[in-house]
Amino acid sequence: MTLSEVAAKEVVAVAEMAARIWPATYGAILPPDQISYMLSRMYAPERLREDQKEGVDLLWILLKGERVGFLAAGPVAPEGRCPLQKLYLLPESQRAGVGSLAMTRLCERISNSGAKAIELRVNRHNLAAIAFYQKNGFSIDAMDCRAIGGGYVMDDYLMRREVG
Repeated sequence: MTLSEVAAKEVVAVAEMAARIWPATYGAILPPDQISYMLSRMYAPERLREDQKEGVDLLWILLKGERVGFLAAGPVAPEGRCPLQKLYLLPESQRAGVGSLAMTRLCERISNSGAKAIELRVNRHNLAAIAFYQKNGFSIDAMDCRAIGGGYVMDDYLMRREVG
């Protein structure tokens, strides 16, 4: 398993992979129109390119050279906090240790960039993701529910893991 930078010209492929993963991940948690709304906001190629310009590392998760997922993290704040903004695997690549290995590699990478902790948001009803993050050393710090537009809210746990 390796992590590889997503080139600016590849962001469309990230959006396409997200469109495949999200319904499987969130279909039992969120209504289809909210999934579409969030995908259009968070995965528009222009948005992904802007994230990269702002210092977000957008990385492919490769298994034997094949793209099986992606993640986005950063930038590392001056005090050492690094947001994990995205971590998604294709359904057929889940529950095989790939996500945990990707998390290990990511933590090594950001630690080398000065990060002391990695932080994320996870939907409070996504029990599989919460269990994954807890298995990988994260703890729940807080709950946060906020409006995201379109009449929708993100109802999340805020989780954190030390990396340094």
